[in-house]
Amino acid sequence: MLLRNEQQLALNQVETLCIESADRYEAAAGTADDPALARLFGDLARQRRQFAVELAGHIRALDDLPQQPDPDRETVDELLAGIRAFFSGDQRDALIDERKKLEQDLAEAAQAGLQQPLAEETKILLKQLLSHVDSALRQLEAAQR
Repeated sequence: MLLRNEQQLALNQVETLCIESADRYEAAAGTADDPALARLFGDLARQRRQFAVELAGHIRALDDLPQQPDPDRETVDELLAGIRAFFSGDQRDALIDERKKLEQDLAEAAQAGLQQPLAEETKILLKQLLSHVDSALRQLEAAQR
């Protein structure tokens, strides 16, 4: 069993959520009827993957290995999101609402990471991620109107 300290756990949580959100944005880009929304989801997926790559380097600096999201859980979550979208009557709003929830979860994890005694470069990256999350939420809100 691998024992992780609080800093490692916090960064792994953020990195895992970055990967999960990128995966879900990619899946949503493939199902969105609106080309502009599909482009937004694709752009956010690429940007989020870049954050995951950068976070992985910071995790390694803490003498840990990045974790990978549980693919079975991701599949179930996407299936449930698709069912909710189907029954909601408005697939667009349902897709956006699901992604807004992911952004909020990621913001909470990044905030928790900032509470840890991490290297200044890592805290800067987490602050950049929070800024990106804020921007993504604004873009999602605008797309929902």
